[in-house]
Amino acid sequence: MKTIITQTLLLMAVATVGRAATPEGIPATAGEPCTFHEGVRYSELVINSRINDFYANTKTAGFGRYNDKGALIEQPRNATSVLDYVPGLVAKAILEAIDYYKDQPAVSVAPWFYAIQHYGCQFDIASAGKSGKSFDDLNAVKLYFLLSTLADSRRFADGDDFSNDATTAIAQKRLADALTGIAKANTTYVIKASTLPGAAGGWWHKSSYVDQMWCDGQYMGPALLAQMINEYAGYKAITADDWHLITRQFTIAWDYLWNPDTQLLYHAFTADPGGSAASKWAGVSATKGAEVYHSAEYWGRAVGWYFLAMVDVLEQMGKAGLTATADYQTLRQRLQLLADGLAARQDAASGCWYQLLNHDGSYVAQTYNSSYRYTSQPVANYLESSCTALFIAAYLKGDRLKLFDKDYKPLARKAYKGFVNRFMVGDGKGGVHLIYCCKSAGLGGSNFRDGSAEYYLLGKDTKPTTTSGSDFYTEGKVFGGFIMAAIEYERLTDSETTAVSYTVKEQPATEAACYSLAGLPLQQRPQQGLYICSRRVTASR
Repeated sequence: MKTIITQTLLLMAVATVGRAATPEGIPATAGEPCTFHEGVRYSELVINSRINDFYANTKTAGFGRYNDKGALIEQPRNATSVLDYVPGLVAKAILEAIDYYKDQPAVSVAPWFYAIQHYGCQFDIASAGKSGKSFDDLNAVKLYFLLSTLADSRRFADGDDFSNDATTAIAQKRLADALTGIAKANTTYVIKASTLPGAAGGWWHKSSYVDQMWCDGQYMGPALLAQMINEYAGYKAITADDWHLITRQFTIAWDYLWNPDTQLLYHAFTADPGGSAASKWAGVSATKGAEVYHSAEYWGRAVGWYFLAMVDVLEQMGKAGLTATADYQTLRQRLQLLADGLAARQDAASGCWYQLLNHDGSYVAQTYNSSYRYTSQPVANYLESSCTALFIAAYLKGDRLKLFDKDYKPLARKAYKGFVNRFMVGDGKGGVHLIYCCKSAGLGGSNFRDGSAEYYLLGKDTKPTTTSGSDFYTEGKVFGGFIMAAIEYERLTDSETTAVSYTVKEQPATEAACYSLAGLPLQQRPQQGLYICSRRVTASR
């Protein structure tokens, strides 16, 4: 028999009482920065903090809170009545956390399952998704793959809202409708050879963005179809070779967006630079013989979507046994190039990435269209949380799947630590917020969304979340992105932990030390709020 002393770090929360609040209702003590501690299960902390309270492009969102028996204890907060890609992203990420921790008693995942089950069963795909007009309105369908698998497993009892059988049936219906939407998009909302031969067959980002392909769209459309081929039992091919169709989308986007000099991808391109849809874009030129098809800048989150989408698609192609094909090798080769390019743009001090990838913090936007800016003051390029989260998730997942020729784990570890230190703060109510997330950004739809560097920093819709007033909240895109990153990080660190940590029978533990979220030593256990507890555990083997 051998006695082992181990140190573990736990996040502890106690009731918050008697705190003064700002006029906006924010507790006076909110906004305390967190300091990274190895061993803290940040996925669980963030899910429990924000599952019922986040935002989707400035609209309130949030899933219901349930107990472990499936009874509702706090109402959902969704402002929309149909599936939305932002809550859908969060739901998918939470399901990944459920799937990973479902066999670990220390993590209570049943309440999370019931929350996502309710969201997935209550809401339907928007009509624009079913008709193929918007891949944004289809991306949320990814949640149904794991949701139906978990429901079929009967791991969780039927809840008060929906049974497992009903959940499976609804999931299959949503997947069928999504496949119909993709098929319609492929025949209706595509770039024609007569418009631009090299881009023929490319899927429009949306029906309203005529002849445009965005980095973002590769995560929303082709990556969804790839997962359908492998995981939807009712899948029926929409072309003679759907894997090549998927690869073709990435190839077209790459050919018109990749800049080998910067080793980065522009946000979007138009197949018709002389048309009205992209006439206000910075960077585009319709000059005969010297056309420029791409927008002007490299926006972090857009590149993050493309990067993670490539990893997801290569994962699915690997499952389908296609690793020897030319399509797989083409995508994998380009994944290496993009991974190298992004690695070169990582901020050396923080480990994070900037809103504008081709600039550092010395770049300052002085002014922008007076009718479409959120401030009259200059704004400097800033380290942005959602792209950082997506890059971490893609690097760690790609490494786990052995998709890279280089070892990016040190880079990803640094970025994950930097994310917690830079973007995670106390919410003043016993949980945390994730801040410095660009709320939204796009091209066109408004003449003022021109894709210039000034737009991404000063444009009205691009304003980042902070710890101030109405901007102090967690945006769903960083929420979902961080959960995916955290689960990958926790997979990595779990695999490097000795088996002793998981096979011993723990004896009663004593608190060795307590720390604030900022990592400051506390003389005694706090009476309220959130704190980190270092525990000494005596275990026998």
